[in-house]
Amino acid sequence: MPRKFLATAALLLAFVSPTLASTEPIALGSRRALFVDEFLIARRENLELRLNAPQPRETVLTYDAPWEGSGSDFQRLIRVGDTLRMYYMATKLTSTDGKKIGGGVVYACFVESKDGVHWTRPDLGLFEFQGSKHNNIIWAAPNLDNFTPFLDTNPDCPADERFKATSGRAPGLFGLKSPDGIRWSLVSDAPIMTKGRFDTQNNAFWDAERKHYWCYIRGFHDASGQTTQDTKHGIRDIRVATSKDFRTWSDPQFLNYGSAPDEALYTNQVEPYYRAPEIFVAFPTRYVDRSFSPAAMRSLPDPAHRQRRMSFSPRYGTVVTDGQFMTSRDGYNFHRWDETFIRPGPERSNNWVYGDGYQSLGLIETPSEDPSAPPELSFYADEGHWKEGETLRRYTIRIDGFVSVHAKQKPGEFVTPAFIFSGRTLSLNFATAAAGSLRVEVQDAAGQALPGYALADCDELFGDTLNRPVTWHDKPDVGAFAGRPVRLRIVLSEADLYSLKFEP
Repeated sequence: MPRKFLATAALLLAFVSPTLASTEPIALGSRRALFVDEFLIARRENLELRLNAPQPRETVLTYDAPWEGSGSDFQRLIRVGDTLRMYYMATKLTSTDGKKIGGGVVYACFVESKDGVHWTRPDLGLFEFQGSKHNNIIWAAPNLDNFTPFLDTNPDCPADERFKATSGRAPGLFGLKSPDGIRWSLVSDAPIMTKGRFDTQNNAFWDAERKHYWCYIRGFHDASGQTTQDTKHGIRDIRVATSKDFRTWSDPQFLNYGSAPDEALYTNQVEPYYRAPEIFVAFPTRYVDRSFSPAAMRSLPDPAHRQRRMSFSPRYGTVVTDGQFMTSRDGYNFHRWDETFIRPGPERSNNWVYGDGYQSLGLIETPSEDPSAPPELSFYADEGHWKEGETLRRYTIRIDGFVSVHAKQKPGEFVTPAFIFSGRTLSLNFATAAAGSLRVEVQDAAGQALPGYALADCDELFGDTLNRPVTWHDKPDVGAFAGRPVRLRIVLSEADLYSLKFEP
């Protein structure tokens, strides 16, 4: 796998694991700390970091409009005021019986919703389809392959570029702009990027922490890790470029995954996590060519349709895909989990195909089914690729809940590296079993318990909440320790800890 680091080894080590590289305390401030890696864990005992699977919910959309079909995908979620928009590509891959491949024009469209469950197609009247403009098409161009917009939060962004987008077509990646996310125009007749492969969901956004744009794109490399133009035998990878103005971009660089195996990745779905924007979360699609035996082929859903589309290309039947999860603290070096985030699932009529697990780009808060329960995060994934009537399913996961510090019944504990915080109250996002618990000790930088804040002084925490203040003898105030190096020792039993934050 390519191992191109974008910083010196010392700087990388300091960023990824500050306790190993330096004795300098982490400047935590009032930022939310997610336990998606070991950044805030100096040592742990009898605990594990656990990847938590999202829950499948209802089908929210069927791609049955005449301009949609068996290849509609690449969803992008954006909240505009009190309305949710879901942008997507609309096209056909095969006929219903699988005997005809492609042939349809590719369009960019969007649907809108108030709750993330019920979606409608606005009648925009912008582009003609079969003699009518009564449709939700927002962009069409010759050889259009993909279209991925974002809401530009750059404070210097001109009003007519409040929305931007990337779109791939020969001879490269093009930039677009819009004042409202509905009416679009090119930023230039020339592509903004030409180095790379752009036949996937290319994903750009403004980073308020680092003050520049990122764009994650597709590349191919060979077994030795070198860039290749051989798309048949090359391995799909993800690369990233940066820009100050969205027009001029750096040369795309390989992402680094540490010791994770070299696997083909399709879409990338990288974005800053909105509650901790210094952390990037990503939901790439893993592309696996299984080279099935005839027996394996007959065992999977609808082998006849699979065999017919294989007549156009063998990989249309032999490739299967699923959804992955990874995170980064610098945009280049990612911790990719060695287990799957979304599996294809129990065999049904239309799954275990090339197209399963394509996760939407963007996370949105949606109400829980029980109005007294806290909100949760929603995102979406395609089902039924290659067939007319393809559908989109909603998934939910706990807010901050991608990964947790997990303890079984036998108590475990971890100690943080030294850090400096601002605020007066320590708040935890956690869940316990009925007999589970958490306790927190505040220590000085040397690891000695501070008077009145030892483990024995901490009031036991149990329950399931996104935001619970920690108290010691019923007192939550830790403001006296703000601005000086401290550590936390946290003991858990039958519990999951997702995040912590020091509040004002």
